[in-house]
Amino acid sequence: MKSHKLCFLVLGFLFLGLIIFSSVEITSRNLDVNSSTLKLSAPQSEIIEIWNYTYGGEYIDTAQSIIKCSLGGYAITGWTNSSGAGDYDIWLVRIDNSGNLIWNYTYGGVGEDKGFQVIESSSGGFAIVATYYNTTALHNNDDLYIIRLAYNGNIIWNKTYSGPDQNATSIVSDLGRSIVECPNGDFVVAGATRNSAVELNNGDIWLLRISSIGNKLWEKRYHNRITDRCYEPHSLVRCQDGGFAIAGYTYNNTHSNDIWLIRTNNYGDPIWNKTIGTSVYDRPEGIVECNNGGFGIIANSKNFGQGLNDAWVIRTDLGGNQIWNQSFGSTSEDGGGQILEMSDGGFAVVGTTHSFGIGNGDLWLLRMDRNGTLVWNHTIGDPYGNGGASFVYESNNTFICAGSTLRIGDPFQDMWVVKVHINILSPTNGTPNGNNIYFWIILIAILAVSIVSGIIIWKHISKKSKTEEYREEYE
Repeated sequence: MKSHKLCFLVLGFLFLGLIIFSSVEITSRNLDVNSSTLKLSAPQSEIIEIWNYTYGGEYIDTAQSIIKCSLGGYAITGWTNSSGAGDYDIWLVRIDNSGNLIWNYTYGGVGEDKGFQVIESSSGGFAIVATYYNTTALHNNDDLYIIRLAYNGNIIWNKTYSGPDQNATSIVSDLGRSIVECPNGDFVVAGATRNSAVELNNGDIWLLRISSIGNKLWEKRYHNRITDRCYEPHSLVRCQDGGFAIAGYTYNNTHSNDIWLIRTNNYGDPIWNKTIGTSVYDRPEGIVECNNGGFGIIANSKNFGQGLNDAWVIRTDLGGNQIWNQSFGSTSEDGGGQILEMSDGGFAVVGTTHSFGIGNGDLWLLRMDRNGTLVWNHTIGDPYGNGGASFVYESNNTFICAGSTLRIGDPFQDMWVVKVHINILSPTNGTPNGNNIYFWIILIAILAVSIVSGIIIWKHISKKSKTEEYREEYE
């Protein structure tokens, strides 16, 4: 009888093992079937709008740069021609943590003046890099313009700067685009300067350092091809070693719009430079230094992807050599505006897409891992046209994005700030998630029934065996 009992136990455990093995095999096959999808598409997530506000007047109002303020709330710069002295004016808007307007001021003259990047100064207040149309020179032209502001928006000082080798008779333009602050309170600014009036489209990337009160300390000019420019906000970073990295572009008659990455020391002297691109159109929109070395670049490219323009993310090493690059987009116009490094070594990008979303342009948020693989991407907007230019990362997948939007029946855009949260509905590592939770419930139920059945069978066999032993004993 003991052999019969052992036989039943072995068969029972084999049956239970078969159930478990079959369940695991089914799970494995399901993951294998879906593995290609998991690699090609982002995990399930949703974008939740917390608040959104528009700011502006009757005409064009737009944002170029947003920062989180140490005193709370946010500061946004861009330009407006709904108010101010005339034409476009530099515009600084202060809002609280809920998006409510605290104050807004315009700065500039009667010409076209545009603000590109705002930073908070370590000594308090703000600094804006802008381009200012100078009508007081012998020949009207653009100058690089720095405005130093108190926390309440009042001007502490403001100065215009012309490029190297220029004088009162120069008619060339100088553009301000990106700004960083040094530990001692100096500011370093990147932009572009034209070095002669012979070729109207030529120019150089221009880097200058000024003191905390605006005095010019040094300046450098970098030339590669006929036209070289640093043309976007967030295109200059101060590196961990005290030097600087500039993301500009370079082109001539035979090379069209390649990214030009320049690495300098603390005095602006070049350490190395790299051109990145192919042959059609590649222009950087922003750069970030990575915590473990190297850089992340967001660019717009016509060389990669599927459409007219695509967002192109490039990861480089310390020497500017590409580690990887990925393009994102589809058949219509798509592009990035600013890039941030995340705590896991991946990147987040804000931009604008015409391929996804409602249409006519939507604000576009993308998240990728440290290898450039898409983690998620979302759009937010309405049917009238929207776009993203700059953003701040709060924490816990929450972003404050600034750009522009059109209102119903309004032909001109307004500054637009929206706070969103990305809710992840499934993990990114391919493990079973909420979609197959019922599978796990059924599996657990089968295992429970198997265990209970085994116990009942065990007791039944044990009882039967004891009865038979008694009978044998009395027989």
